Amino acid sequence: ILIVLGLESVASAAYASHLNLTMDSQIGTFLICAIGGDRTMNIEMSGGLIYEIINADEEWVHGEGSKLRSGTKVILPRGTEIIDNAKIDFKGGKPKVWEERQQQPRKILITGSSGYVGQHLLASIAFQGIGGKTDSNQGATYEIFLAYNALPTFEDDLALLLEHKKLHPSIAKIQSISNIDFSNSEYIQLLQNAGATSFDAIIHLAALSSPGFCENNASDAWKVNCPIDLLSFGAPIIYLSTDQVYEGTKSYYQEDTDETLPVNVYGMTKLAFERVLLGSNVLLSEKELGGNSTGDTGQYMPDTKSIPSPNPMSTILRSSLILGGPTPLKNGCRKGSFPSFLQFIESRLKSSTPTDYFINEYRSVVHVEDVLRAINHFLSKAIESEDGSQGKAEIYNLGGRTRVSRYGIALKLANHLKLDHSTANGENRPAIGGVPSPPDISMNVNKIAKEMGVTKMDGLDEIIEHTFSAGEC
Repeated sequence: ILIVLGLESVASAAYASHLNLTMDSQIGTFLICAIGGDRTMNIEMSGGLIYEIINADEEWVHGEGSKLRSGTKVILPRGTEIIDNAKIDFKGGKPKVWEERQQQPRKILITGSSGYVGQHLLASIAFQGIGGKTDSNQGATYEIFLAYNALPTFEDDLALLLEHKKLHPSIAKIQSISNIDFSNSEYIQLLQNAGATSFDAIIHLAALSSPGFCENNASDAWKVNCPIDLLSFGAPIIYLSTDQVYEGTKSYYQEDTDETLPVNVYGMTKLAFERVLLGSNVLLSEKELGGNSTGDTGQYMPDTKSIPSPNPMSTILRSSLILGGPTPLKNGCRKGSFPSFLQFIESRLKSSTPTDYFINEYRSVVHVEDVLRAINHFLSKAIESEDGSQGKAEIYNLGGRTRVSRYGIALKLANHLKLDHSTANGENRPAIGGVPSPPDISMNVNKIAKEMGVTKMDGLDEIIEHTFSAGEC
């Protein structure tokens, strides 16, 4: 097997020729050598270094191996090691044929495509490609499947959007799939009936996100927000979770050190699916199930014995309140609704309608553009990885750098738009009655900023400036 490494791997390959070193997921070409009448399988590394293959998967050697020819590019299996400068140990692994992988379009499923983030994301991918730039996998193309439940205007609005702008060269196909209701146990079959039988990655945005609705409809909330059958596709899942997995008794929660303790059914169901992607044997502890919520929501929690194994390249994004401009589709997400909380405030201020805004609840509001950048980043990372070397799903707080109350947002927006803010009333959320709500779920977002290679996430000032000064609203 001839291994042709990418440019970023040349130095490490040369170094590995002198050491026992793990060489995961490298790209190369199959080479059979005949020495004295004996046929051996070998790898020629970049720079002309040749090694003999040992401990390859038996099925690959005696079954699929017979279909390989010298010169066929392959991807090394996970855990491959160079041994004693002379051999490459596959450790029972089976390489993948790289050329076949490149010729076949990658299939991406986006659930909740008709929602606020879904519409922004589909437009971003359709016109800018995966990651918002030319794909690093030479010639790679993508088929995008847009799953949604029941938005009557979605199909016509999508067609109108795609008519007026050319698709990114890497996007081979966009297909919408309607009536995908995660509370219906047949949603997997409906996806497959539409031709979506396998995926290279899934972006899971669909959710019942109203805490009040979830509290009164716990059974449906568990089915929709913890869709365990989605794992049956075996694909990495980029999952938009919530900051409401935290109890809200402190400021600037950190994802890797602070405990989770949701206070309502919505937070419980979202946290449970995080645990599903982490491969946990226990989805929620007794303490997490207790919270401050009413009712025995635990009775709807799925049995972990029936959950398929998660893909280790999945990513969990604990999103704060998402703010930004209108959706790219003409009629938006729902008739009569506002794109985001910013447009609701703008409407109330301009009409001088007295409105109460809570002053005792704080969040790290996040720009929809930062949400898109994060999803694209982790989608690219999941697609480009062939070996699952991440080990297990990673968790990231997805928020901006401003800790602010809803009243604070209203005052900031009124100031920017130069509107009278006297009709904006600051009120405390009642301590008793209504759906339990965490008071302070502001988050530390240093981890995701570092991962994405940015110095800082957008704050409220940048969000408002971008949304309104750019003429988005």
